[in-house]
Amino acid sequence: MNKIKNKEMQIGKAGEYLVCADLCMMGLIAYPSEQGLPYDVIIDCEGKLLKCQVKTTLKPREIPQRNTKTMAYIFNIKRNGKNNKNRYSKDDVDVFALVSLDTMTVGYLTNKEMPDTINIRVDSLRGTYHDEKGYQDYLRVIEEYKTEKNQSQIARDTGIAVATVNKMVQRNYKPYISKARYFSDFKRQKEWFKCL
Repeated sequence: MNKIKNKEMQIGKAGEYLVCADLCMMGLIAYPSEQGLPYDVIIDCEGKLLKCQVKTTLKPREIPQRNTKTMAYIFNIKRNGKNNKNRYSKDDVDVFALVSLDTMTVGYLTNKEMPDTINIRVDSLRGTYHDEKGYQDYLRVIEEYKTEKNQSQIARDTGIAVATVNKMVQRNYKPYISKARYFSDFKRQKEWFKCL
């Protein structure tokens, strides 16, 4: 077996064991499944068995095809098998567990709410993403504008271009608010599993 394939298997196994530990710490019963099944972990939630597929990544990566460098955890979710030719069905998996090994964090989503690929923002980078900075700039400009400064003064004081300040203080201006989610948004408690 080549070294790359062996490393991928070890990363996957680490994720599965981390999920089992996370679930057990919540008070659930969890154990790894047999090889060759479309799920990696069985969750026993008060007698109800849930099939859990684990997706693991070592660390955040740069999202491809972005003008600005954007770091996120990237998970290819709905496909499996050789060359990702197969798709998980609703009967194959109940829950996806997403694992980031760099922070030893586990997040959970149901099968029906999972896209094919998901980019999840890094909690330690909160507030530094381009769209978040734009919104923070907008809030700063509006606060300065309330003090009755003119746009040129606001631009000088904030370091934001005058044209941008002029646009932001217009009554019909609506700042872009991202719907991006952070890894911590997918942390769950035992009650979440009971509702599945």
